Amino acid sequence: MKIDIKIIKELSKSIEKYGLEEVVLESEGTKISMKREFEKEVLMTTQVVTNQPLAVAPTATKVAKAVEQVSNLDYTKSPMVGTYYGSPSPDADLFVNEGQIVEVGDTLCIVEAMKLMNEVKAEKRCKIGKILLKDGDPVTKGADLFLIEEV
Repeated sequence: MKIDIKIIKELSKSIEKYGLEEVVLESEGTKISMKREFEKEVLMTTQVVTNQPLAVAPTATKVAKAVEQVSNLDYTKSPMVGTYYGSPSPDADLFVNEGQIVEVGDTLCIVEAMKLMNEVKAEKRCKIGKILLKDGDPVTKGADLFLIEEV
């Protein structure tokens, strides 16, 4: 049997059209076999149960998932659009550091908006779990600035 490209194309279309896994054509000592490859989806789940404080994840997405799992975690959000600064000047120390416990009214950072420096203050006593931004990062109103843990 002479192999005709049209036959191969039709077999290929049939595999797709009818969702077949394999098509075999055999004639006059010639055999054509076409198999469809399937991507296998592997789902993995992990459950973390611990009495220890949550180790903060390195990315905002992972942090968000961790916050959903642990009820004593929350975010400090930006009250306005602007630019984030973690210290009063480039050569000064940060207002807060990760792991630090802050009191109500303590300055956490500055959000600069239209050349005005607006202090963001702690609304409750808490522990700074993760600083989510770097100096000069743009922020929008409601953006997450810090991951905090109630103490």
